[in-house]
Amino acid sequence: MKILIIHCQDLSLAEKIATDLNGSLMRMKKHFRVQTNNKFNLDHLRTIYKVDINLLSKEVNFSEVRLLVSDMDSTLITIETIDEIAKLSGLSDEVTSITEEAMQGRLDFTESFKRRVLILKGVNESCFKTVYEKSLKLSPGATELINFFKSIQVKSAIVSGGLHYFAERLHRQLGLDTFRANNVEIVNNFLTGKVLGKVIGAREKANYVNELYNLYQLERNQVIVIGDGANDLEMMKIAGLSVAYHAKPIVQENCNIVINHSGLDSVIDFFDSS
Repeated sequence: MKILIIHCQDLSLAEKIATDLNGSLMRMKKHFRVQTNNKFNLDHLRTIYKVDINLLSKEVNFSEVRLLVSDMDSTLITIETIDEIAKLSGLSDEVTSITEEAMQGRLDFTESFKRRVLILKGVNESCFKTVYEKSLKLSPGATELINFFKSIQVKSAIVSGGLHYFAERLHRQLGLDTFRANNVEIVNNFLTGKVLGKVIGAREKANYVNELYNLYQLERNQVIVIGDGANDLEMMKIAGLSVAYHAKPIVQENCNIVINHSGLDSVIDFFDSS
């Protein structure tokens, strides 16, 4: 017997899916579940019904989950911050294409980040504040998800291939437990084009998750990782549950959970035991 989670509150749609799968329908607080012995193809179901459908993992005991680690750009927030800085500075065409290639997995992330920062040489750091105040928006359901995890004593962290400036402020804004992101050199209020320290690419993201395992003394199945780009794949491999949120195809093909239509708070559905 397998259990499918339908991340919506559309009863008629849920009933149709249950009928097609010859399964029994359960109505939960904010979603539906279908129990079935039928064989099915998740990708096919998602395409047909245009709704988020996921398999409830039997390997993760959700009552034992103790840590959420989220990517920042295009995951916890709706924008790519470095692209927005480039846009303000008239450098959008040069930077945005590099970002996209890296997120698709067609460019090495570390080199792509260094290239983008070099292009931004001479940009005034005041652009950071402008982007944070004018362009940065939380992804739908982000606040609800973080607050839910706080309520059940699950710690939360950001690990970002973006900039420390934004991660640090989101850390304070949302009341997250910890974060890690890239530092860039700024002299006399202008970017020098240099990266300070290691670039937080795929390997460094995974290293950070391992640090948190050790810090909080956790097992793999106690950790959920959420991301959208190819540079999130390494940390997804070492998580108990990996969530692709409005993600690139390469990420959706290599994770446990796919969210393409609903918000980040859809992850709460896995914890509903009512």
